[in-house]
Amino acid sequence: MNKTIIFILIFGLAVVYGCSFQLTFEKGVKKMDKLDNQYGASLKSPPDNADKITGLVAGLNDFKAANPDIPDSLALLIDFRVKFLESAKLDLEGWQWGKASTTDYGFGCSKGYPRITESAKLRNASAQKGNEAVAILQEFVDRYQAEAQSLNISQKDVLILKTEYFTMEEKAARDARIMRSLCKDQANQTG
Repeated sequence: MNKTIIFILIFGLAVVYGCSFQLTFEKGVKKMDKLDNQYGASLKSPPDNADKITGLVAGLNDFKAANPDIPDSLALLIDFRVKFLESAKLDLEGWQWGKASTTDYGFGCSKGYPRITESAKLRNASAQKGNEAVAILQEFVDRYQAEAQSLNISQKDVLILKTEYFTMEEKAARDARIMRSLCKDQANQTG
């Protein structure tokens, strides 16, 4: 009888011990906030340069890999953040030439064509990655309403991002079309 009681106590302690160290959504968000603070970011805004974005993405991926038993809600939030940050990095790269990255301020075909077409490709890739992020965020908002509400994330945020990425994609496509139609010699050389 004593062996049974001891076994039950040991088993009970093992269960309590295991449950007490499971990562909860709230604890995971706190750890993500610490990462964000290291890189000058927040849940809704990326860091201000590509190196910081790369560091934050690596930190989030490492955090997720180190905690394979995280709640699904936290895994979705991390997946959203990674895609969102990858999109932001591509967007930064797409604007590396400043005003010369778009047709809005004028351009010349000889120097402008390669810059603007490359910028358009990067901004389009950013929009595609952003749309992947939006799909994940939509799932998070739909499936985990309480968690989304605790982070002040709603359907409004999904719609804002959707609109932002749609506009980005349209602008990139417009720039690429203008370059192909007005810089035919350069388009024929590269293509």
